[in-house]
Amino acid sequence: FNLGTMYRNGHGVAQDYGKALEWYRKAANQGHAGGQFNLGLKYANGDGVAQDYGKAVEWYRKAADQGHAGGQFNLGLKYANGDGVAQDYG
Repeated sequence: FNLGTMYRNGHGVAQDYGKALEWYRKAANQGHAGGQFNLGLKYANGDGVAQDYGKAVEWYRKAADQGHAGGQFNLGLKYANGDGVAQDYG
């Protein structure tokens, strides 16, 4: 996860969004909530991947289930806006 952030920001390494995505995916697949959240952001924004709200929701939910506040917030927004899920204000 941290290496992904370093590549995203170009801290200590050349900025490389593709490598950032690679490291976020590795962290996410190992259950890291921050990696899951950032992978959700990538899918929501179409940043380095095809935009896919359904996949964004999937990764936000995994982060949210671990108590990640950003994942919980963004998952709530997706439900409020009906992006990738049926709209639900409840």
